[in-house]
Parts: sequence; structure tokens; C-alpha cells
Amino acid sequence: MPNNTLCVLPFNTLSIGQSGHQRLCCNALNGGLSDSDMPAPVTFRKDLKWQHGVAIEKVRSTMLVGNKPTQCERCWKLEDIGAESYRQINNTYRFPATYEKLLQGDATVKLERLELDFGNKCNLACRMCHPYSSSLLAQEINKDPTNAYTQVDMEFLEKTSWVKRSRLFDVVREQGHDLKSVYIIGGEPLIMDEQEEFLDLLIELDFAKNISLEYNSNITTIGSKWYDKWSHFKEVNLNASIDGVEEYYEYVRWPAKWDKIYSNLQELKYWSNQRPNNKTCIHTTLSNLTMPSMKKVADILVGELDFNIFVINVDHPTCMRPEVLPDSVRASIALDAAEHINSKFGEHYALSNMVKSLEKIAALPSPSEQDQQDFIKRMKFMDRHRKQNLLDLHPWFKEWYDVYQ
Repeated sequence: MPNNTLCVLPFNTLSIGQSGHQRLCCNALNGGLSDSDMPAPVTFRKDLKWQHGVAIEKVRSTMLVGNKPTQCERCWKLEDIGAESYRQINNTYRFPATYEKLLQGDATVKLERLELDFGNKCNLACRMCHPYSSSLLAQEINKDPTNAYTQVDMEFLEKTSWVKRSRLFDVVREQGHDLKSVYIIGGEPLIMDEQEEFLDLLIELDFAKNISLEYNSNITTIGSKWYDKWSHFKEVNLNASIDGVEEYYEYVRWPAKWDKIYSNLQELKYWSNQRPNNKTCIHTTLSNLTMPSMKKVADILVGELDFNIFVINVDHPTCMRPEVLPDSVRASIALDAAEHINSKFGEHYALSNMVKSLEKIAALPSPSEQDQQDFIKRMKFMDRHRKQNLLDLHPWFKEWYDVYQ
């Protein structure tokens, strides 16, 4: 049985995006099942057989014969450069027993993991984000649609949450006995009523004690209410979304303030230390806006605060990929950060993967004119509405700034 293509997630996971569309997993390209017979959105389903269908069965069979599904390209790219992929993390750490069964030929489908985007409600409007993942970003675009870099269907976004219109809670009641892992994403989950109701259901059903609960959160609204609810779960892994630090952070993750986030990180450090099963990890993106701050990211978040860190290369929107920088600075910024991190943190696992990415970025060709134009248009629109200025932090973009409107 092959072991270089298998992933447990198509066999044990139900993953649902912000609009209620079912995905292969939260890391799959375009959801992985968007052009398929899978129920999209799940609110249309009357039955509870959400883990079955021609499309997902095709992915399973592709993996089982040793081939790589194209939907899983993000994982293959990471593995090609020697970095640990989402596939490998789930196979090795979350579900080693399920992975071993797959290797032995047992391809039983059983619900062990939920990945849930409860909607796009969010109190931040991050520059690389999409309005379907941030209500604040959607509102910003809707105020000036004529000049916006993209359009948004506000009528669609203003519908009630897919959770309220679906049978998700019925699925949990009937099939949740084997649940071991729940991953909650947003928007920002800690400001969503549906997320709180979902936690209360798991606690009420007495499932929580067997579940490892995992979040992606911007950590702007942490507090005692959440610590009390989380105490019912087997363990809680909080992934704090932090992109850049200090002024770079505030530019990317508007309108959050770094001083408040730094204080919340200290609070989470204390919370994590109170119970061995509580963990806080930093999830950070490597983009053209954060790459110049990666030295400080490593120094402050890893060196000073001693957090584990997981680095994700931005691949969408394409105009914000880390290599979309002027030729005059791209290699020097990337290699300077790589040298600093490598010399100071040596064999630190996650940071060594970042170094590999930075070295690869330094050797990439010039970004397309379309990406340059799209990037400047996006930044100028946001700058106008936020009273910020790209060139204050990134003066090297001036050679594009005056060319593209």
C-alpha cells in the first residue's frame, strides 16, 4: 500500500466552508469539490450522508492506488521542498491509527473530524483576505463598489448563517460518537453565536471530553467565557492568526492594534501553562507585505514569547504572493530574512521551513504585470478607506505605485 499519497481526511473528515459548501478539506484548492456532485451547499441536503458522493470517492480511490489528486497541490508543493504538509500533520499526529488502517487496506469511512467555517462574520479586514471570509471587508467594498478591486454579493452575505439553515447539529447528534477532532475557522469564530451554540451542543451531548478542539482566531476577543467552555474539552489548540508584527501587523490586519494583540498573546501563554492540554500556536502568512518583517516575526513570536509557529505562504490572491515584489528588492529581502533566521534559530523546525521558502522566493522570476497592477489597485483602495499608506512601510513599491491606478 502506498504511503506517499494517502491522507486520512477524505476518509474521516467533514469539511464545510463559509457559505455552507462542502470541501475535501480546508486546505484543498478551491475546496477540492467545487466542480462535483457533492452537495453544495449542505443546506440543500435532506439526508445526513454528507461524506459520500462520486467526487469524494474518486479522490479516495486516486489516493489508494498511489496517485496524487490535483486538489491537494498545496500539500504536494510543501512536501516537494521538504516541509511538513497538512496531509502529513493529520496522518502523523492527529490520526495515526486511522492512517495505519488505511495502509493495511481498511478504507472505512467514519466521522472523526469536523472542519467548520461558521461564516464570514469578522471584526478585522485583513489585506490578503476575501469578503466571503470577512464581513468587515465586505462592508468596506460595498461602500465604494465603483472603485473596489473586486465585487461582492451583499445579498448573499446578508443571508442567515448556513449553520441555522442546515442539519449540521443533526449530523453531530447522530454521527458524532466517534468525533476526536473539531477545527473551527471563520470569519472570526469567537464573535459568532453559532460557534458558541455548537460548543454548548458538544458539551451537552458529553462528546466534548473526547474531542481535541482547534481554532483559527485573530485573538482579539479572548477571555474567561471561552476558557470556561474550553475546560470541558479533552484539549484545546488555539492557532493565533498573526501576520507580521508591530506596524506591519497593523497594516495587514486592520483595524487591530499590536499592543493589544501582544498583551493577549501573553495572556494566552499564561492560559496554556495552566493546563498541559492547552496549546497556543502562531499561524502566520508569508506574503509580499509580511516578508520584510519576518526577521522580527521570528525574534518576537519565537525568540521572545516562545510560541510554536506555522508559516503559510499566501497563494491567493495571487497579487499578494510573497514573490510579488519589485526585482530590485525581492531577492535581497528574502535572503536577508533567511540568513537572519537561519543564523539565530538554526534547526528550529518551522523556521527552517520558512528559510527554505524564502530561499526559493529569492530565485523566482519577475511577477506578472497583472499581479503588479492588481496589487497596487487593492492597496490604494484600502489605503484610501483606512487612512494608511503602503509606501510608509514598503517604499520599494513606489516604482509600481505611480504606474498603476
